[in-house]
Amino acid sequence: MELQIINQQSMSSGRYFEAAVGKIAASVWVSATSGHLNVCCLNASHRAWGKLGRTFSTFDEAMAAYKSPQMKAIITAAKEA
Repeated sequence: MELQIINQQSMSSGRYFEAAVGKIAASVWVSATSGHLNVCCLNASHRAWGKLGRTFSTFDEAMAAYKSPQMKAIITAAKEA
């Protein structure tokens, strides 16, 4: 499956990256001050509850937390962006 970048922005407070692989879409926010990242899988639970996703200290932690190759591809693309 092909990765499709939906939105990509750099600001003084950090970087925002949103992409989709097949039916899986996610956003990744990387804070410029702390270096932490927030990964939010934009699935039905997110749409229903508006949760902010999960916070990680490093990209490696985020990669280890997800099993699907689609989420790993999105996190990898966000790291390289």
